[in-house]
Amino acid sequence: MKKCALLVATTLALTLASCGHGPAAPTEPAATAGTINGVRVIDANTYQVGFTPLNGQDVVTTATLKSASVKVISAGTATATICGQVKTQDVITAAISLDSTGSMTDNDPQKLRREAAQAFVARLGSRDKAAVLSFDGSTSPNHNLSVSYLWQDFTGDKALLNTAVGRATFAGGGTPLYGAIIDASNLTAASGGANGTVLILTDGEDTARNPTAQAAIAVAKQNGTRVYAIGLDARNTVNFSVLEDLTAATGGLFQKATSATQLQGFFDKMYNAFRAQGCVQVNFTQKPTAGTVVTGTLVITVEAQNRKPVDIEVPFTLTVR
Repeated sequence: MKKCALLVATTLALTLASCGHGPAAPTEPAATAGTINGVRVIDANTYQVGFTPLNGQDVVTTATLKSASVKVISAGTATATICGQVKTQDVITAAISLDSTGSMTDNDPQKLRREAAQAFVARLGSRDKAAVLSFDGSTSPNHNLSVSYLWQDFTGDKALLNTAVGRATFAGGGTPLYGAIIDASNLTAASGGANGTVLILTDGEDTARNPTAQAAIAVAKQNGTRVYAIGLDARNTVNFSVLEDLTAATGGLFQKATSATQLQGFFDKMYNAFRAQGCVQVNFTQKPTAGTVVTGTLVITVEAQNRKPVDIEVPFTLTVR
């Protein structure tokens, strides 16, 4: 009799399981939002963007990108594909180099770059380190640097970093941009920190003419430092194509800001890029005229273990070559 009861119970359990009473499907989404962190120019028809999935404000470090498509585009036609899965960096080592040239007085009169850089510092983790430099043509360099002034060497002390950012926010002379990139790259390499990265903000093209952009690329590659750049073009008069090429050649990304009010959001996206990001490639099948600023929306399917797959819609902007 007991054997019969056991058999009935086992049969009932198997029947219930087969009727959908097994483990519940996950309901928590793999991500709730995401950011496009910048653009990498591959060629005239091909552009890559860095994408970071988020849950609220928190970076999702365990996500997988399943697929991507272009939902909306302002000019031309294009397709989208995944060109790299989300890679997480447990440690960030970043040299923050801030443009202190005279034109910053007009392009960022409220010194919003200070708040933006300090917000970046605020998000650093306990194992992360950063350094703070400024560059212009009239301030004498220090610390065996060629054109930059080092306000704070690599440290995880946020109070020291915030003080340095405040001191680095001033207006001086010309724009030795490529020399500043070399300085920041060499300083990062000398620190011995993991995942060395240069984060540079400028509002203009290089005016020093020596060293060249190619020299900056060569040094960054030799040092293994990726260059990420934010170009502030408040008057829509700056050609950042060389800086775009430089960041792409070193494995970094470029963002163009048209107002200083965008800087905090862009520094925030740079942090996302450094912590964890994947790659989405946009391929034009009908390319607009060179110089066209194209905006649109990407739909990226994000998956994560024990989470519900979700489609994240994110806006993107790029300038066609």
